[in-house]
Amino acid sequence: MRTLLEKQYAVLADWLDEVPVSAHLVEPVGLGDWTIRELVAHLGLGIGLARFVSSAAPDAVPLSFGEYVRAYPPAAGQIAAMTRDISAEFGDDLVGGFRRTATEAFAALDALPGDVLQARRGPITRQDFLMTRLVELVVHGDDLQRAMGRADAPLLPGAVEAVGCALAEAYQQRAGVAPASGGLDWIRRAAGRVADTDPHLPLL
Repeated sequence: MRTLLEKQYAVLADWLDEVPVSAHLVEPVGLGDWTIRELVAHLGLGIGLARFVSSAAPDAVPLSFGEYVRAYPPAAGQIAAMTRDISAEFGDDLVGGFRRTATEAFAALDALPGDVLQARRGPITRQDFLMTRLVELVVHGDDLQRAMGRADAPLLPGAVEAVGCALAEAYQQRAGVAPASGGLDWIRRAAGRVADTDPHLPLL
């Protein structure tokens, strides 16, 4: 998972430079009043939070992936404020800020011992925490390509599959049955990017 996360980060960062995303910063992304500027900054926030996790206490009982991401919607206001702060910190060098933050985050993770981590929303296994970071890259990478009217964001097949499976497991934990579909279409439904009448969605 650690290798897949870094590969997905790297190809997405390269794509943002190649587009270049700097030509689209004021365009809306369909997530409240956020523009592409805020969404790229949010990518930096998402990966950068790994700098602030610690090893969990020996008796900590980790949350499941599904339980962990369930805490996202109630924290939307806090997440938006943190995104604005990091957007101001990155200034005009958004992709550079994303890259620098990711480098620091990977170094912090690699130096951190233990299989259970204490993260912002509670204790979580290392593998599940890495998955939450991968979800950020895949979901928001897709947000960015759709906001810019493109379909070429490098979402690695392995990353899409892993995120889809994790969200399916979270859905099954909540609904008691497996979802009927998979792939990127399923991820969009699970993340609330596509309207759905399923009462168990969105998951994020």
